[in-house]
Amino acid sequence: MLHTKRQTNRPWQKHHLLGRGNNGLDFLYFAILELLDEIKADLEPATRRSQAIPAMTKLLASLHFFAFGSFQRTVAITAGISQSRFSEVLSEVLNAMLRRMAKFIRFPHTQNSLNETKQGFFAVAGFPGVIGAIDCTHVQLVPPAGTELVYRNRKHTHSLNVQCVCDAKGIITNIVAKYPGSVHDSYILRNSALFSKLRDGEFGDGWLVGDSAYPLHPFLLTPVLNPTTAAENRYNEAHIRTRNVVERTFGILKSRFRCLDRTGGALLYRPEKVAQIVVTCCMLHNIAKLHGLEHDAMPEDNVGPSLRMEQQLNAAGTQTRTSLIQSHFL
Repeated sequence: MLHTKRQTNRPWQKHHLLGRGNNGLDFLYFAILELLDEIKADLEPATRRSQAIPAMTKLLASLHFFAFGSFQRTVAITAGISQSRFSEVLSEVLNAMLRRMAKFIRFPHTQNSLNETKQGFFAVAGFPGVIGAIDCTHVQLVPPAGTELVYRNRKHTHSLNVQCVCDAKGIITNIVAKYPGSVHDSYILRNSALFSKLRDGEFGDGWLVGDSAYPLHPFLLTPVLNPTTAAENRYNEAHIRTRNVVERTFGILKSRFRCLDRTGGALLYRPEKVAQIVVTCCMLHNIAKLHGLEHDAMPEDNVGPSLRMEQQLNAAGTQTRTSLIQSHFL
């Protein structure tokens, strides 16, 4: 329950809906109220008929779906509305959230925010200059007829391959959620707006950290394959600990929102709507983090490591990584 002592069997009113705060349910209660205030104008019924669904019911029913990965019929019964009406409600909530994406998912761009991000990552493992940890995760779906091969990933399940960047606190700062599961991580990055901004030096002298699925760039540092010196080993150890932040973020995200995890079953929507659900859950994850709502991480069951891209070294990237190893890890 949120603010009464009477017990209820409505699962959206339990504390693990978004997470748990240090002050019990107070954090959850105020987080939901604040979110409702943010999107209420988009959800309020245009009619005052008695059958109109209140904005709070729309929001809570959608949060229930995100958190538990239930079938629409189950959520509709719990919310006291028809299945077809819940489908409309879910679309309303998704559209309301996506209109505000830029408010809740923002890559650091000012000097102060970039410096704060670098300091946060440096505190993790002493790795300097990091402005984000990047990786991809797969969200299972049922592919449209005739597109099974496109959405089939290396584990022979069907999915979207979703790219995320996060800061040291696990707040998601960038997301790309539109590519099918067969697409390689490096391709998604190479064709993203973030790549162009990094390449053009828009964020100064900072860099991302990513695994060996990505090619080495001056703005994207990867592990040293087959390290031969103590300094290279120290670099790799710090790199792994720093990059682990994004893997833990995926674990928390999928534990918080079971609709994104395979334990919740494959999402039964067209890929475009699955992408909307993924982005909305990432926004809600950030909102929960900003309200101090913590959540345990579940092991990330990804489709396995992507093919190594170390053979695509470039001279500038090699020089940047070598200089960093010599200046900070000797």
